[in-house]
Amino acid sequence: MVKLKNRYANALLELSEENGTLEKDLEQVVLVRDALNNADVQAFLVHPHIPDSAKHELFQNTFSEQLARHLMGFLYLMVRKNRESLIVSALTEYIDRTNRRLGRIEAKIVSAKVLTEEQTESIRTVLSRQMNMQVKVTATVDPDVIGGFYVLADGRIFDGTLRSELHNMRECLKRGSYEC
Repeated sequence: MVKLKNRYANALLELSEENGTLEKDLEQVVLVRDALNNADVQAFLVHPHIPDSAKHELFQNTFSEQLARHLMGFLYLMVRKNRESLIVSALTEYIDRTNRRLGRIEAKIVSAKVLTEEQTESIRTVLSRQMNMQVKVTATVDPDVIGGFYVLADGRIFDGTLRSELHNMRECLKRGSYEC
């Protein structure tokens, strides 16, 4: 399934590049992904007894005025090939690859308490410098984080939580080292 998802994302990316519509397509794909990333919509799309024509009608009624022809064609192709369950993941992969190609990534900051704008901007600046890309950050609060924060960016985790610091300290003490 991962190979198929990647294949569809690559094909869509190539179409966008050939058409010279990478930025515009990215905006449209985000719109489609967010609209289809709903449990009820997914249940409708993957239901084996709902005819393809009804699924095409959903796409037509929802997106025909907003999407480029090749993006509508992509959605129709996914239905025709019985790949409805892969639409959202293929679009998400397309978004990630397109953002990387444009020198951008998305990062998620998870902290113990709400961060100020200055703190969030400071983290974004450090990430941008370290990853040499534009970084768009979203911040969330997780009560399970004891203190500090961690960042998920481009498949990597930057962990600055109190739990990880305590774990590192324990490992140093186990090794008998006091300088870690």
